[in-house]
Amino acid sequence: MKNASYFEVLLDQNKPAQVLKELGKVKTKNWQILFVRAEAQRMLGSFEEAITNYNLALKNISKTEVEDKIDLLLALAKCERTLGRAANAYKSACQAEKLAQKAELEDFAVLALQERALALRAQGKLQDAKVLLNTTLNYYQEQGEIAGQSFIYWALGGISRLEGNFAQGILEFKKAITLAKRAKDNIATAYGVCGLAGISRIAGNIKECVKNYQLAAKLFKNTEDVFGKAYTNCGLANGLRQLGEYKKAMKHYIVADKLYSSINDLVDLGFVKWGESDILKHQGNLKEALKTLLEAKKLFGASDEIRGQLLTEISLAQIYYLQGQKKLADTIYDKAVARAKKENLRTYLESLT
Repeated sequence: MKNASYFEVLLDQNKPAQVLKELGKVKTKNWQILFVRAEAQRMLGSFEEAITNYNLALKNISKTEVEDKIDLLLALAKCERTLGRAANAYKSACQAEKLAQKAELEDFAVLALQERALALRAQGKLQDAKVLLNTTLNYYQEQGEIAGQSFIYWALGGISRLEGNFAQGILEFKKAITLAKRAKDNIATAYGVCGLAGISRIAGNIKECVKNYQLAAKLFKNTEDVFGKAYTNCGLANGLRQLGEYKKAMKHYIVADKLYSSINDLVDLGFVKWGESDILKHQGNLKEALKTLLEAKKLFGASDEIRGQLLTEISLAQIYYLQGQKKLADTIYDKAVARAKKENLRTYLESLT
């Protein structure tokens, strides 16, 4: 079997599928091989499998390999966060930060701080997340780290979207895209474009949303980023749905469904089911809309995805109301609004969502 360095080069060349093909079903306790396998799985969006291998690598790594252990913990945090397990992600980020501080590794400590901020954002603790993100942004600016700045602006744009600060968020996503292009990072550019598309949709500029998701789709087309492709198809479906192009939208939801299912991303699959239910509702198929929406509720229920849970509850209230169940609809809607206000979210005002 080739050594880990060989596979690291393939990962740097953005060839995770080749890494997994060459590693095959090799059983090993070599933490370096487990690490590159996990990294390849993460790059392809197979987050559950990646988590398994990161944890195996952590069990087998030497205590003296501090930097590599921090890398492992941060990668683990990213996967947990993506799967809606923000509390687990925060725990891993804190462990990484503690190790980095003890070893006086400033760059790693900043990365851990960044990941901790993203976990807080995922938990709905937006103000706390913003403070940490701005701290990391200042560091990247001092260091002239273009890629890092791009990522932070992308993260800040997401917070602005959740807060309803659309003009600010649009500027942040545009900064993220500009910086990603300067860093010649096509994947980061694609995610920045997705961010811009998403906030445009929430702000009511649906045509701009569709245009940007179509651009993102082109950027992801020749990559092995399954998650990126799924995310783009779901977003594009949302935009087309809002334009009333239900047939086209459903086709993209079906693609997103298959891709998210292939990488076991159940949380984002919840958004697909929620979108499909909205089409069914507008087509007057309330029975199927309710069935699909209850699937979304189940998918969101096992995660920390608060916005997804709220959107589902609000949609459920609407369907129950349409079915004549007024008291049940009121109860569900009132609880959702109260929770949204408690979480400092305005999901109940997303009438164009």
